[in-house]
Amino acid sequence: MNPDQLLERIATTLKRDIGPAVEGEYPKTQAFMAAVVLQKLGRQLGLEAVHRAAEEADMHALLDELRADAEHAPLPARVAAALAALAGTHDTQALCDFINALYAERAALGDARFDALLGRVRRTLRASIDRRMVYAA
Repeated sequence: MNPDQLLERIATTLKRDIGPAVEGEYPKTQAFMAAVVLQKLGRQLGLEAVHRAAEEADMHALLDELRADAEHAPLPARVAAALAALAGTHDTQALCDFINALYAERAALGDARFDALLGRVRRTLRASIDRRMVYAA
């Protein structure tokens, strides 16, 4: 049995068997809340591999688009360095550093290019948030 299935079974047992059998209102509420937490955790575990693959695919797509933009017009040195670091690590801190570099070089990039680059990053971040909301709801 997968961990997500196990957590779902425990949650079901808490809701169907344990919660109704508990006498006190507070312990009964705690049993039902524990079931909800376990269900959410189970969904998160069940979607982990799919979401991890989607995150990596989104990062590759973002990097491809940012590199394509850089081929058309050079990026300021700080933005180019942040892009290179992001391409090397694919981590959250490097993405934050890239965003900070965009803001620091906003004047050099010009409003239209800054907005386009930041907008592309925001699409990637929005997709990540949407994935996390699947099991948060």
